[in-house]
Amino acid sequence: MVNELLDSQVQQEMQRLSLFLNELFPDPTGLTLMVTAEQQQAELKQLREGLRTEQFFLVVDLLSMRIVEAAGLEELGYQSSQFTFRQYLSAFPTQGMLQLITLLGKQSFSMSDQAMVTFMNPKYVSSIPMTCANGQVMLIKRMISPWQFSSTGLLTAYVSEYTIMQPYNNEPLNPRFINMPPAVEAQFSAMMAQVFAHLPARINRFAHKEISLLKLYVEKEGEELPVPQIALMAGIKPNTVRTYNQRIMAKAKTMFGSNMNARTAREVALFLKQSGMLG
Repeated sequence: MVNELLDSQVQQEMQRLSLFLNELFPDPTGLTLMVTAEQQQAELKQLREGLRTEQFFLVVDLLSMRIVEAAGLEELGYQSSQFTFRQYLSAFPTQGMLQLITLLGKQSFSMSDQAMVTFMNPKYVSSIPMTCANGQVMLIKRMISPWQFSSTGLLTAYVSEYTIMQPYNNEPLNPRFINMPPAVEAQFSAMMAQVFAHLPARINRFAHKEISLLKLYVEKEGEELPVPQIALMAGIKPNTVRTYNQRIMAKAKTMFGSNMNARTAREVALFLKQSGMLG
């Protein structure tokens, strides 16, 4: 039943990604692509030769939603030559994590432009959980770089490089950029928080009032404020704070799995912040 549910969620996410990419690239045939095949082949050679134990990489073509190059996936128990983009999405262990990761990706692709995109730069780094072929979930460091882009800077393909770190223990994503101007990175973070707050309920289960409370916990990070004081700051009654806290915990467990480490709504807020979802 769990596998069927996740498969259904992956199918829905594939459909949402397809709609997003159709909006981003209404006329793919009219794109002027900037990276030559020679550049890509030279980089592929380096990637393959540089692979070490517990490392692998994927090249994803966004226009076709296909993995066009892959190596090292045997480290997770998969065959690199047969691994599909759908399998990749299915490897994320929970609905919430799948949606967080695809949301971060879509936002970064939307913000790309000619001024800052070059071949293999900038780089977007985060920690992600992935399920091995044997069912074990591992924490993996992922680094995404532009592989192909249009003359206007829109990414049409990217390469992801992965390093297996340790068994997954519900760590947050901790996204960051390399070789990105600080002002642009700050803009990205602000936009991510805004987008997350306004997602439809089928994706972001937290209601707007619950998100407001989560943001307050982030603002007061490090302060163990009692419920009456939180209620005063939020402009609601203490019993309402307790109700929201219970709902936040239940929704977080639904989105990220019953084994999620967070024990309080405050810890859920910090998890979301460290995953790039709350400013």
